[in-house]
Amino acid sequence: MTTAEKPAWRPLLLVAVCAWAAVHLIHLVFPEGLDTWNERLVDRFFPLKTAGSSWQTPYDDAIVHVDLNNTSLLALKDFHPSRAHYARVIANLGKIKVAVQMCDIIFAGETNETNDRLLMEAAGAAREVVFGMAFRLVADPQPRDGSAQDPLTLAYLRQSMWKLPAAGAVDEFYTGTDPLITLVPLAELSLGLGFLTLIPDADGVIRRLPLIARLEEGFYPSFALKAVCDYFKVPPGRVEIGPGSITLKGALRPGASQARDIRIPVDARGCMRIHFVGPWGRMKHYHFSDVYAAADDPGRLEQWQEELSGKIALVSDVSTGSADMGQVPIDESYPLSGVHANAVHTILSETFLREMPALASRGVEAGVIIALLLLSLHRSAVVFAAGTAGMAVVLVSAAGLLFAAANRIVPVAQPLLVLLMGWAGMSVWQAVENARRRAEIQKARQIAEHELEIGRKIQAGFLPAELPAPRGWQIAAHFQPARQVSGDFYDVFAMAQGRCTGIVMADVCDHGVGSALFMALTRSLLRAYALQHQPGLDPADFLAWSERVAVDAVRQTNEYIAGTHGEAGMFATLFFGILDPATGRLRFVNGGHEPPLVLRGGQVLHRLKATGLAVGAMAGARFRAADVVLEPGDCLLLYTDGVTDAADAAGNHFSKARLTALAAELPLTARETVARVVAELDRHVGRSSPSDDVTLLVVRRDPPAA
Repeated sequence: MTTAEKPAWRPLLLVAVCAWAAVHLIHLVFPEGLDTWNERLVDRFFPLKTAGSSWQTPYDDAIVHVDLNNTSLLALKDFHPSRAHYARVIANLGKIKVAVQMCDIIFAGETNETNDRLLMEAAGAAREVVFGMAFRLVADPQPRDGSAQDPLTLAYLRQSMWKLPAAGAVDEFYTGTDPLITLVPLAELSLGLGFLTLIPDADGVIRRLPLIARLEEGFYPSFALKAVCDYFKVPPGRVEIGPGSITLKGALRPGASQARDIRIPVDARGCMRIHFVGPWGRMKHYHFSDVYAAADDPGRLEQWQEELSGKIALVSDVSTGSADMGQVPIDESYPLSGVHANAVHTILSETFLREMPALASRGVEAGVIIALLLLSLHRSAVVFAAGTAGMAVVLVSAAGLLFAAANRIVPVAQPLLVLLMGWAGMSVWQAVENARRRAEIQKARQIAEHELEIGRKIQAGFLPAELPAPRGWQIAAHFQPARQVSGDFYDVFAMAQGRCTGIVMADVCDHGVGSALFMALTRSLLRAYALQHQPGLDPADFLAWSERVAVDAVRQTNEYIAGTHGEAGMFATLFFGILDPATGRLRFVNGGHEPPLVLRGGQVLHRLKATGLAVGAMAGARFRAADVVLEPGDCLLLYTDGVTDAADAAGNHFSKARLTALAAELPLTARETVARVVAELDRHVGRSSPSDDVTLLVVRRDPPAA
């Protein structure tokens, strides 16, 4: 390549910078879009850490699950465990000497006096119990009337909330409102409460857990943070909130000799990323019923003590039918108690997932731009494209490696989009520069032909690939555009869960690309409006239902086209019918289209004349429905004027009479009828090309069996 042939680097650099700016503008306007892409890509990296690889995070067995599952319900012989059952489990876990019991249940309100008393006695005896509560977490709380809340609840929350110095680091933290808490007397006998509320990301996946929430002039801990603090013997006075972190000062693990500070990274909302260790079964699980029966066998109780003493036991209901399920990165239906357990595990093991700093992310994007700029200087477009794809693979692979090996989250959606948009922009610029060397007329012709070919392929996709003929019916069609794209179209589709069939024939005014665009618009609108009425068909009320669907679909299509594109002066003649295959009744609206013919015994029985104006011609136009019954052996013939107006070399039209005579020939199937008409039309036109689009649709009901 000579120096003169090399593309100038300055315009390419400008293109790359514009791509970078466009990506950041997109992120500024639609932040959830790119953030969701990033999150979903990170979700794909989790199997690297959970599939038994060398990067797999060891599970901290200091936390175990006590599951009220189907097996436990069968063993208890009670599918509706009462508070007495929970009381016994709490009491037994206290005897087993677990360090902290996390009871993922909100015991709100009083029930049976005896059961409530048993639960309180068990909690008072065990002491080391954390109960659940719920908040409505809001980002921008509105002033609320405190008198609407339960005074006893508010008094307890004010008494038990944490008073933490936090300056401006908590301005964006969630605020807890509308509390639903465990019985106050029960909470007072325990270690206290932690909120269970989870906030999914924009795509509905739970990846973070709010560790702490604002409450009036103080804070309230989450279920997981409360349990961890009690496990580490960290009182609220040793919890510090700083920019981007919550620090537990002097955390001392049971059995350890030296206390240490644990710094938990959080986002601006006070949420910690959860490091999921794997599927539900990877964590240590015990049956609720086994713990329930533990006190009955002293030897077994001693074994339980050896196994569970000093650990955190999370008690939760995961039985079939439990609503406590959600989607997490490793599972679409995951018990939410597992989310709290994984949050506790993340803190205990200090395997925090940390996001790359913003400055480092900008550095990655700058590196992408520089590498892309160097690649763009190569003459071969194939090398440029392959190199760009290779850079994308390297970028994603590096992000996966950092996540698996170092718990680092690299936001790759922005760099990938910069790469893609930069490559596209540079490719376009190079294509424009190359095309400038060619003659303008030749370029314009090639572009036009290319676009028309694309339009033809796209338009062909709007026509049904297969005609859904109901049992006892035959449907056949023929379509021949006068140019590469057409304004004619037909459609046949199932309605009302397959009990009815929609039949459409239309002809957009004029020819060419404009008509083709309006053809696509009209076809899409009509089908969408028709199919939105699919539910609710009563077989006994076909006439009313089909009239409503047909008229509404045509009317709404008309209003959209006339109201939105009226200045274009485009309209379409359109026939839309809804056929009940069982009875042969056809309910239709004819918007100025050529009247379809109903033939019986070689004679024209009906001409389905217009019941309204052409669609799009005038806003507010009225349409009415009519109906006809197709008996066994009857034939419905739909066509556009391109069939009857097709002229031979002498200018003689094919004519409706000739079309009718051909369609009336007996006995013919629908496919044979279409083939006969098309063959005669080709003979009539000869070597000439049709001046208009030719569209034909034949619907024939099978005659009765001999």
